[in-house]
Formats: sequence, C-alpha cells, structure tokens
Amino acid sequence: MTVVPPDAPLRTAVVIGSGALARSTVYALADTDPGPTAVHLVARSLDRLSTMAHVATCRAALLGSAVRFTAHRLDADRPGETLAALVGAVGADLVLNCASTHSPSEVHERPSGWTELVRAGGIALAFPFHASFAARLSDAVARAGGPGTLFLNAALPDAVNPVLAALGGPIHCGVGNIATVAASLAGATAPERLRVLGHHHHLSTPEHPQDEARVWIDGAEATDVTERLAPMRACDRRMLHALTGHTAALLVRDLLRERAVSTHVPGPLGLPGGYPVRLADGRITLDLPPGVDEAAALDLQARWGRRDGVAVDRHGYAEFSDRVREAAERHLKLPRTVAPDQVADLAAELEPVRARLRMAAACRGR
Repeated sequence: MTVVPPDAPLRTAVVIGSGALARSTVYALADTDPGPTAVHLVARSLDRLSTMAHVATCRAALLGSAVRFTAHRLDADRPGETLAALVGAVGADLVLNCASTHSPSEVHERPSGWTELVRAGGIALAFPFHASFAARLSDAVARAGGPGTLFLNAALPDAVNPVLAALGGPIHCGVGNIATVAASLAGATAPERLRVLGHHHHLSTPEHPQDEARVWIDGAEATDVTERLAPMRACDRRMLHALTGHTAALLVRDLLRERAVSTHVPGPLGLPGGYPVRLADGRITLDLPPGVDEAAALDLQARWGRRDGVAVDRHGYAEFSDRVREAAERHLKLPRTVAPDQVADLAAELEPVRARLRMAAACRGR
C-alpha cells in the first residue's frame, strides 16, 4: 500500500468510459491506494457505471484506502457539455479518457462489413473516430478545467495526441500501448533498468524485423526484443486490458500525488508514438535512451506509424498509407494527408460508410 501523509489533500479525477479498459483502470486504481481521492466515472451507461463505482469503492474500502468512486451519466448527444459541467463542478485535477465512438470490442461482439474493413485496413480507419471524439473532450477540459488540470487520452494516443495538441487542447499524455509493452518487458527485467521506444504497432510482431521496438537495458540496447515480447504478443488482446489498466492506474496515482517516477507513456505532450518519460512535480519530460535525441526518436515513430497505417507528425498532420487507402477505396476515397482541423470532417464522411456496412450485417442476420 502507498504511504500517504495523513494530511494529504483530497484529489479529484474523472474517468470517461465504461468499457474493458476503463473498468480495468478503475478497479486497479481502487487497489493501488492513491490516497484521499474522489474518482468520478462518466459514460453513457449509468447502470454499468454504477456497478463499477460500487465494486471499486468496496475494493478500496477493504484495503483501507481513502478513494471513493461516483457514477455520472454522459449525454451521448452532448458529451463535451456534459464533461465540462462535471469537470467544473468537481474541480478535477485529472481527466482520463478511455472512451471513443469506435470500440475495439466491436470486432468480437458485432462483426460486420465495417469490422472486416478495419481488419483489412488496420486501426488507421478508426483513427478519425478516436481523434474527433477525444478532441471534443479535450476542448471541454480546456473550457472547464483549472490551469493545472491534466488531460490523459487512451484512445489511440500514439496518433491522436498530436492532433489534440495541434488543435490547442490540453493533452498531458496517453495510457496503454508503450506502457503495456514496457510492463511486459518488466516481467523479466526491473522497470527502472528499462528504456523503450515503441508504438501501438508493437503490440503485434512487426512484419519487417527492422521495424521492431527499440529496448535498452542498463543503457545497452537489447538485440532479442522480438523474443522478449513474444509472451505478450501471444496473449488474447482482450485479456491484456488487465495489464494496461494497471499501468494506467499507477500513472494516475503518481500524477495525482506528483511523485517523481520514471515510466513509459504514449503521446507525451502531444508527441506521436511512445517514449520513456520522467514525471516530477506534475511535469512530464522525455527520458530518452543514450545516443537517441528527440529528432531521431520522432523519425522512428514516423516509420512505425506508417507501418501502423497512419503516420502523424508532431504538428498533427496525418498521412494514410497506401494499404489503408486501397482497403477503403471501394467505399470512400481517403485523402493522402489530413490536417488536424480536417479530422472531424473525415470522421463525418466515414460515419455513413460504417452505418451502411453495419446495417448490411444486421440485415443478413434477420
């Protein structure tokens, strides 16, 4: 259990979403004892959230932890307004987004022509949905949060966070992806010995060996990264939410308590991809491995982003790969490059394509 001073001030966090990642994060946060903390859960499904809040509060109480959880309904038609009202009312210190208008679980729960298209084209086809929804939430935090309110995004942060930064919204960092990769490596190597540069692309084995993640242990670069990551990549992706949620909860705890720690996060300060970072006094800075400067790290992230189907630069401009554009061309002509302020329009263009492909599957099932 974390040792928290008895006079520690009450901190307030808001977690958006009720899916597998949000649930894993909330339960892990209940178990990691962040000290006196009020956690407000917000999503469309109030029934599901109420259960999450009850279970998490009971888990925390059983551990003697002073963290409590409260559920709130998110108006699906006015998500930004709902969030802004909540953030302002509770004086949130930190807001974590685990929600999106594209759900990764759809491929298992509601397979359709749309999920087949995403499977063929890759996660890049979901990028506009992730980015446009996260941008609305980031804007809400900008309007209602205080000067020190931190906004964290879990929806494809490697690509989305640079868009949020370019649009002028607050974005501290993301959760998941590189954090999950680094945590998987930490199962055999002490976390403080690791420096990892990676991307969402590295949750799976790269097609080309030269595109593997880069790992340093005690300052020396490892040459057996693929072998080290094999156990993680053999896992059912849905079951990895338990690990990802735990890394997210530790990050939230450390940020709320302004602890000085070294860790790994995707999209820190709106940069593309994932990096080792240093947290201290509520600030986040890159903690790059020896011999790698920021420009070299960004070059790596651009290459890995192209392999993932969409490379987003530090200014929020997204470039779709040929594979993605070819997969979509029967339904929509994807532009090669999309500016940050065009992402919401692209999501709107994709929406009728998604609806039509979903409807076809529903009609076949009748």
